[in-house]
Amino acid sequence: MSVGSDGFPEALSTLEPATLEEVDRRSALRRRVDTKYVIPRERLGEVVAGVDDYEVLEIDGHRNFRYESVYFDTPDLRCFRDHVEGAERRFKARTRYYRETEKCFFELKVKVGDETTKRQRGCDVTEHGVITEASREFLREAVTELIGEEPPDDLAAVLSTSFRRATLSAREGCERATIDLELVLRTMDDRTATLRDDYALVETKSEGGEGELDAALEAAGCEPSSISKYRLGVGLLLAEDPESAEQESIRRCFA
Repeated sequence: MSVGSDGFPEALSTLEPATLEEVDRRSALRRRVDTKYVIPRERLGEVVAGVDDYEVLEIDGHRNFRYESVYFDTPDLRCFRDHVEGAERRFKARTRYYRETEKCFFELKVKVGDETTKRQRGCDVTEHGVITEASREFLREAVTELIGEEPPDDLAAVLSTSFRRATLSAREGCERATIDLELVLRTMDDRTATLRDDYALVETKSEGGEGELDAALEAAGCEPSSISKYRLGVGLLLAEDPESAEQESIRRCFA
């Protein structure tokens, strides 16, 4: 993560470190409320400095990590359209590759109302961007249980994302937050949209949706945004999003 004039690297360096095991044990919420913000990067330093009870994930001396994800959808983009239409019960499926640790997972996120449930299974790095039979069975069982219907059988890779992420974890309770920079959205035929360098994507995850970092963001004048990396990528690169006008302020943050 590059050092700039925003004060973020300095603020991040003042936090106590947490191991991956500690973060997983304390705050790996499988049922949670996610709140997202797109904020000017210059505000990051003061936001991070404004919280007292968070630690930062550190692995082998590193405090930010490269993430790569591949999202799956049907040929007619059923998952995207469910999101656009605000379906009460919907899901997203992806593989996620953690480059520094060389770990890969097949992940499912199901949203029912305001609540998000996440499930995952470990897979080989060679399976990144692929739905194997084992992953398909995992998906079928989880979606049937959580939504009450089987997922479509024609899911395929449609969009990839890459970004650098720092993860904050509250010492007490189950709050967690992620800060993403250098976000690139890419179609399978290499069309791209990139988050401008002077913006960051912050996502808080808590049981009630009102954590300490949310309060710090509010104090800094940052308002929540309705944003999904997948929906935004598809809407910018693959299909018309009927709410693109309402998302114009967010879309302008991408080149």
